[in-house]
Formats: sequence, structure tokens, C-alpha cells
Amino acid sequence: MFPFDIFGFISGFFILIFIVVIIVFIIIIIIVYKLLHSNVDHETNTRYKMPKFRTEDARTTFVKKDKENLTKEKISSKCKYCGEKIEDGIAFCPFCGSNLSE
Repeated sequence: MFPFDIFGFISGFFILIFIVVIIVFIIIIIIVYKLLHSNVDHETNTRYKMPKFRTEDARTTFVKKDKENLTKEKISSKCKYCGEKIEDGIAFCPFCGSNLSE
């Protein structure tokens, strides 16, 4: 037979094992609780931006400009050697490489 304590429990060795198992079980419960509730904390810190509704005061206005003022016309001519369209005032043809400054 096992020796009994004065409180009626089995020997001190089994009591020690029982206490260690209880402590490990409590630690596991705390870890699982923290892991499950860690995502909840991040969601409460996240703010969702609501779209702003347009009112009559906040209308956007568009300024119409002439297309002539916005675009620059490129003056182009043809290469006298290959016939491709090139910009005016360049020294060499980008297509055939011939000298155009002559």
C-alpha cells in the first residue's frame, strides 16, 4: 500500500506531480486565451475611413483651356537621305545616321 499523508492524500511525490500538471494546464489556458484575443486588440485599433459625401458647396470646377495652348507643335521635316520624318534642327538622322547639318 501507498503511504498516506495526514490529509489523506497519497505520498508527497504524487502531490508534487499533481501540482506541476495543474500549473502547466493553467499556463496553456493563458497562452491560448492570449492568442485568441490578440487579433481582437488589433481590430479595435483599426479605424475605417468613411467616404466623404459631396455637398453642393464642395463642387469641383473644371477650367476649359484651348488645346492649342496645351500642345506644342513639333515642326518636322523629312530626311533627305532616307525620307523618314524627323524633327527640325537635329544634326543627325535617328533612322539612317546621316549628317544633316551640311
